[in-house]
Amino acid sequence: MPAIHFVERLGNTHKVSDAQHPHEYDCGYWVVAVSTAERLVAEQADLYLHDGQAAPSRFGGTILGFRVHQGGPENGRIVFRIQATPAHRGVTTGREGWGNEKKIVW
Repeated sequence: MPAIHFVERLGNTHKVSDAQHPHEYDCGYWVVAVSTAERLVAEQADLYLHDGQAAPSRFGGTILGFRVHQGGPENGRIVFRIQATPAHRGVTTGREGWGNEKKIVW
């Protein structure tokens, strides 16, 4: 199953008030190519948030969609929409493949 892992320290994850699904969150602002984001959505990839590369995930979910943020210092960065699940907590990933506090597994 494809997945993207991020080291997240800024608390940029927010519950969606007008959600289509239960436990829906916006999570951003990530430096990810639009083509990569599109592929992650198409493949129903998982998203995991970690406190560090070696730490187990503390939050995550299945990617439902994304948007490109407009304005401010985060202009052009990706915000993923996820459906959070308890199964996305406590997941670890190996050291290989990390770069810029991000790891993509195809």
